[in-house]
Amino acid sequence: MQTTVNGVMCEYQAVKAGDADTVLFLHGWGGDLNSFAGAYSAAAEWGVNCINFAFPKTVPESWSVYDYAACVRTFLIEVGAENPIIVGHSFGGRIALILAAQGLCKKLVLTDAAGLKPRFSLRKKLKIAAYHRRVKCGKPLDGFGSVDYNNLDPKMRAVFVRIVNARLDRLLPFIKCKTLIFWGKDDRDTPPYMAKRLRRGIKNSELVFADGGHYAYVDSHFEFVNLLKSFVLD
Repeated sequence: MQTTVNGVMCEYQAVKAGDADTVLFLHGWGGDLNSFAGAYSAAAEWGVNCINFAFPKTVPESWSVYDYAACVRTFLIEVGAENPIIVGHSFGGRIALILAAQGLCKKLVLTDAAGLKPRFSLRKKLKIAAYHRRVKCGKPLDGFGSVDYNNLDPKMRAVFVRIVNARLDRLLPFIKCKTLIFWGKDDRDTPPYMAKRLRRGIKNSELVFADGGHYAYVDSHFEFVNLLKSFVLD
């Protein structure tokens, strides 16, 4: 299904189950409705309402991570699914953190979520400094930037940079809902220390490390689905 929300086109899938809780799945950057297909299909059998939401591929150049969160919030109001159980991966975890801090979800599941201030190695710091020097001097930026960044058109690159540089650490004390943190032991994109920081910062939270990398919910699919079912139906 498609709908226009806050001026942008969004896609979603939905399974309705009456007055039961709603489970909302929010994928990572560059993902789509296939990203959470396995978990969404499983949850559809639990007697709950399920929504698999796909972030818009193109948005206004001025958008920040908070505009994406506002888009999801408006969407939930329009479909009558306020106060859902939110499951967020990577970029979707950023949005989930914002909505949870605003008191807009019943429960929260973060799997390899992004949004926290990273620790940079000396090598990384030197590369960042070199990047800024090249930008200042107008030199070519070949060899710089992530795969996600390099695959974007110039307008969306500006949005992406703004999102990546948004630090959401300060929001953690405002998250009061019950939270499950499911993380890959070998995640290099959002390393395990970030999961531990989330556990310390969100009081009512539980941390589970699983086999796998940045897509632990896929790498350890059955473990994730079983934990999610218990968490949702508890």
